[in-house]
Amino acid sequence: MADDDKKSFVNSLPGILSGLAAVLVAVGGLIYHNQHKAKPKPAPEPVAVQQEAAVQAAPPKPTPSPSDLAPPEGFQQEPSYSGDCASPPAGSSCIRFRDGYLWLVQDVIKGKREEVGAWGSHQVMEATGKQSHYQHILGTQYVKTVAK
Repeated sequence: MADDDKKSFVNSLPGILSGLAAVLVAVGGLIYHNQHKAKPKPAPEPVAVQQEAAVQAAPPKPTPSPSDLAPPEGFQQEPSYSGDCASPPAGSSCIRFRDGYLWLVQDVIKGKREEVGAWGSHQVMEATGKQSHYQHILGTQYVKTVAK
């Protein structure tokens, strides 16, 4: 009965360690799986479908471009400054707007540019100086000086 004298693998230290490792891997896999489950995608919203009417409606009027519109009250068209803003004339400041427009003014500019309104689809930005507020309609050459 030589087989009865042998210790079984399950009862040996290597067998116990192997079994413990298998249990730990299984538990770790379950924890990982539960934390990283695929989230269901939201159902797409239904899209409304319009049927063509038998009678055709008049085509929409095209939106006029800024050049077709009269300038807003108080604004004047002025070309962008073409000089060197790194060294403006004495007593002058060069205002740079984010659309690339440059405006040379006889004032000291302080602070940031702020959005103060809109004209059509264009934002109106304002720079503040010691003497006045300087407004520019982005994407155009329209500017306006507002005294303090």
